[in-house]
Amino acid sequence: MPATTAVPPPTAAPLPAGIAPITGEEARRLIHHAAGAELEALLARARAVREAVHGREVALCGIVNAKSGHCPEDCGFCSQSAHFPEAGAPAFPLLSARAIADQARTAERAGAREFSIVTSGTRVSREEELATLEEAVGLIRAETGVEPCASLGLLRPPELARLRRAGLMHYHHNLETARSFFPKVCSTHGYDEQLETIRAARDLGYQVCSGGILGMGETPEQRVELAETIRELGVHCVPVNFLNPRPGTPMAGVKAITPGECLAALAVFRLMMPAAHIFVMGGREVNLGELQHRIFDAGADGTMVGNYLTSAGGTPEQVVGMVRGQGLELRPPSTGRWSFTGAAAPETGWNERAVEAPRPARGLPVVG
Repeated sequence: MPATTAVPPPTAAPLPAGIAPITGEEARRLIHHAAGAELEALLARARAVREAVHGREVALCGIVNAKSGHCPEDCGFCSQSAHFPEAGAPAFPLLSARAIADQARTAERAGAREFSIVTSGTRVSREEELATLEEAVGLIRAETGVEPCASLGLLRPPELARLRRAGLMHYHHNLETARSFFPKVCSTHGYDEQLETIRAARDLGYQVCSGGILGMGETPEQRVELAETIRELGVHCVPVNFLNPRPGTPMAGVKAITPGECLAALAVFRLMMPAAHIFVMGGREVNLGELQHRIFDAGADGTMVGNYLTSAGGTPEQVVGMVRGQGLELRPPSTGRWSFTGAAAPETGWNERAVEAPRPARGLPVVG
């Protein structure tokens, strides 16, 4: 598959008159407005910023769990870690390029604007895997209109550059939490390693996605600390997840934060980063329940469609219905091609291996 010419990401448009990011000091005050009239006033403010900067369109992102399980990292929230064998995540090697591209095409027909290839492990560095990913990205660019994204761990500049030349548009790497809380989440890699990957991807012209997981035991102030770090990085997209405790992991018993706390944090992220695209990703169904639709009131302009890495997600019909029920429409990709017809399927027809029954992992090595 020949490489495609990489196109630099667009420069962020200037903010409309009268809209400016709030300070960290104000954010630390507002994030406690998690109920009642104070929360409603905060949401109204965040919604007004979203509409002024991003209009009334919502982007959907679909993912594929392209390589699962046996990860040597010890992130306490993750069922794919080899450190937590009782978590029972599905385990399988990297899918073929053809399988990945076919899943991207199915996700596109379900309304996905972006499609992310996600792999377990510290990083993808094996030549055969990199070649498969290059081929997959080329197929996605040639056969679909979606914007390809990848979450491949702590990639180094040479590998990032290869995938950029192959046509990869977005690179995703979450910081997960604030620097001050990170030692309670992971001990097998450092915070600065993550920052290096994000900066390298940004410098290579990627539209960088970096966010985290809220509700792992951090304080509201540490959520603001995370947002301050992300803001300093100048990323394009901020994926916000809420902890969905996975059985067998160290965080299996962490108590969920309230829907109000979720919405207040989203609103503060929006007000701190008015130009960024804010996506609500994992844990939406578990933590917000019947209030999921209010993520758009809180300033989100993107969300997830389909299954997550190791748990089931909303069907296209449910997610598109939620968006349209708020008087919003789906944002098409920037590629100028899109096979979504406007009718969302009642079932998720891709990323089905993410929720398959786990297989015994005894005796299998971890992946790098």
